[in-house]
Amino acid sequence: MDKRLLYITVAILFLVGVMYYSVNKNAFLPKKDNSTDSPSNTQSEETKETVTLSKEGFSPKELTIKTGTRIIWINKSGDSATVNSDNHPDHLLFPFLNLGEFGAESSVQAVFEKAGTYNYHDHLNPSRTGTIIVQ
Repeated sequence: MDKRLLYITVAILFLVGVMYYSVNKNAFLPKKDNSTDSPSNTQSEETKETVTLSKEGFSPKELTIKTGTRIIWINKSGDSATVNSDNHPDHLLFPFLNLGEFGAESSVQAVFEKAGTYNYHDHLNPSRTGTIIVQ
């Protein structure tokens, strides 16, 4: 009979603990500092830049950005186009830039995570070229 009482007591304590944790679970998490004047806590929104493709080519043809910037290519050429990594026609230098074909009035995008110089072109019209310089 004593073992049974012990098991019931342990079960009740366990359930009380689970209920306490579920109600107060935020008490067990690290505190967040939501102040905006602390330089270590400032979070900026993702930076975005736009490159437009027209019949004449990419504009701007060369763009300098910071790491983590999202580039959005918008196709205003009136035809299907691509954004592909150099070298034409194998596109092997920067595989993440092989964004494929996109129609008129649509867009493709990529985030540049590492510093460097990234050359790209429209595979369907290789004379249309561009460069992204990431600092």
